[in-house]
Amino acid sequence: MQFSHLSADHGQWIASACASADPSTVVAQIPHGFERYVRILHPALDEDDQLVRWETVAQSRKHIITAADLFETVAGLDAQGNPETEDAWVDSDLPLDQLPESQWQALAAELVAASPQDQKFVVGLWAGYAFIEGGDRIQIEREPDPALNDEENQREYEQALAEAQKPAFGPEVIQADLLELGGGYRNYHLFEADAEFLARPEWAITADGAQRQRPALAFAADHSWMLSTEPFDDCTILGGPASLIEAILDNRELEAIEVGQFTRIGHSN
Repeated sequence: MQFSHLSADHGQWIASACASADPSTVVAQIPHGFERYVRILHPALDEDDQLVRWETVAQSRKHIITAADLFETVAGLDAQGNPETEDAWVDSDLPLDQLPESQWQALAAELVAASPQDQKFVVGLWAGYAFIEGGDRIQIEREPDPALNDEENQREYEQALAEAQKPAFGPEVIQADLLELGGGYRNYHLFEADAEFLARPEWAITADGAQRQRPALAFAADHSWMLSTEPFDDCTILGGPASLIEAILDNRELEAIEVGQFTRIGHSN
């Protein structure tokens, strides 16, 4: 499993292609020109922390899911997740902001299968994660050791905090220019990765454990496909060849719905 830092220049083709797009449309995230596009819907969690598909929620309300629907529309909720209709689905939280690990691996397997055997991939890590730069944004709780006095406990706490606040990457990553896609928070560190890393990303081992966040964006080095998961969004959007999109729509592990280049997500009728 290998990955290495890349300059933001490798993603400038995305920024250039999407800069003038209507921000609510698919091509504000994925450049125009791919054969077909698809939304992979992130499941919600029920009261027992079990995954719930949008289809289950929709069937409970006799709602027909459209390509532009947000989860709130499907569930009968307002933008804050509160019931808006009498039949609103209230037995789950809003969808996860990334695909569950098993679903991500199912998606990655389709992406790798659609790519040449020696293909490299570019993956983007959202720059908003605190572990990347460490520092004061990271705080810890530590129970005092009854065998130590107050001064010794304070010293132990400070040492543990200093360890937790270490940056995950060196200055060659942290000080490099980010790929900026607009909107104030759509900023990414780019890395070249192999197929194994794409399927099972592990960015760093920190005091908080392994950092296994799914890439916020990824594309084949030959630009034959690209995916994007906006921060806090309820779906992952992918553009690529028709055969890849068909494979994803047919994959029973994934819940996906085809969209057009100019589908305005969140503006369903």
